[in-house]
Amino acid sequence: MAERILVVDDERGIRALCSDILRRAGHTVEAVDSGEAALEAVTRAADAPFDLVLCDVNLGGPDKLDGIAVCKKLRETRPETLVVLLTGFPSIENAVRGMKEGARDYMTKPFSPEELRLVVARAFEERALRRENAELRHQLAFGDLLGRSRPMRDLLATIEKVARSEATVLVVGESGTGKELVARAIHFHGARAARPFVAVNCGALTGSLLESELFGHVRGAFTGAVTAKRGLFVAADSGSLFLDEIGELGQELQPKLLRVLQEGEIKPVGGAETQKVDVRVIAATNRVLGEEARAGRFREDLYYRLAVIVLEIPPLRDRREDIPLLAEAFAAKHAAKARRPAPTLSQAALDFLSGEPWPGNVRELENAIERAVVLAEREVLEPADFAGRPAAARATTAAAAGQAAAPYPFAGLSLEELEKEHIGRVLELCQGQKGRAAELLGINRTTLWKKLNQYGWE
Repeated sequence: MAERILVVDDERGIRALCSDILRRAGHTVEAVDSGEAALEAVTRAADAPFDLVLCDVNLGGPDKLDGIAVCKKLRETRPETLVVLLTGFPSIENAVRGMKEGARDYMTKPFSPEELRLVVARAFEERALRRENAELRHQLAFGDLLGRSRPMRDLLATIEKVARSEATVLVVGESGTGKELVARAIHFHGARAARPFVAVNCGALTGSLLESELFGHVRGAFTGAVTAKRGLFVAADSGSLFLDEIGELGQELQPKLLRVLQEGEIKPVGGAETQKVDVRVIAATNRVLGEEARAGRFREDLYYRLAVIVLEIPPLRDRREDIPLLAEAFAAKHAAKARRPAPTLSQAALDFLSGEPWPGNVRELENAIERAVVLAEREVLEPADFAGRPAAARATTAAAAGQAAAPYPFAGLSLEELEKEHIGRVLELCQGQKGRAAELLGINRTTLWKKLNQYGWE
């Protein structure tokens, strides 16, 4: 798309010359003869603003706006617009004044067509570089929260706003979408960034253990409490505490957490005195916590305290255009961990990955990429390198051979039987390592142990 340029000069010949040179260079040009006319043109062009204003410093008489005044006004109303100043009377003082008011460059009349083209091109190149650097800094600031899709851009913009507040935040989303990454981004972009960020999985500990973990205990509070222990709320004092899987919090602990949110104080297990804490709480769940509250399984007053601001992370299937970006980033990350050159992904591999359902979301995608990077022995990853996902691999192989995909192999199994089969296969893949299996399955260890007991496995 051609850049839009406004030429401002009280000399008709200069306006005509600049307009002709810049149009021949492929730009869209409008020309006016005064500072007042320039500001009117900028106002009229609100829906399609000018990219650059080429403005003479000396415009008309003493009662007229000069180029410095135009530059100052544009900095206030259109700071994104580039300004290049022109003058027939070279002056260091004018150059300094113009730069202070936001001018990007300064040209002395007379100038050659080539000089004008170069100055304008340089201004646009510098702007493009600044935008690229700003985008890169923005992306680096959010770590692994990668994405160019509209849902992710909206989420990142909201995180920046939320981070500036002290409000309690509830992050919701399916397993594997990156809820802790969002919590970390909120903390490290806020006023508490230099203070502790502490995370705890509420589903990984039973009631009494979790209470001691959160609030601490005094010596002798229970059998085995030979010393006092400070809890995570104290550890996170002046910082942020991330309560993952808050929907798993037991009924007996919910009023105690509510008290912390309301009063800003805790009482250690077995203790008689309360202690003030200054902690920002960020909670996360993959449950519909509002429905849990209405069903009586979660305190409604606690829900409303937690859900002051709700951030919903989109599942990967709703932002498929981010999959190639994520896949390439994960390939580079895990190749570096394996101390080998980062492989590239063929277009066929990217198309394959972009077409998969990814019920485990970003975590499942990263696990698939890590497995392919570790096991593949070539520099370019192809769809076959993701054959660890059986049904998808068979469908891809059949399509490549021009055959109909094989029938769904688990159609005759009940949901419970399918779950048991899947857990068993993942455990085999992980050689019985339950922690790794839980990670691949997108669940915590406690949930995996419950499933193993349910199916009678030791």
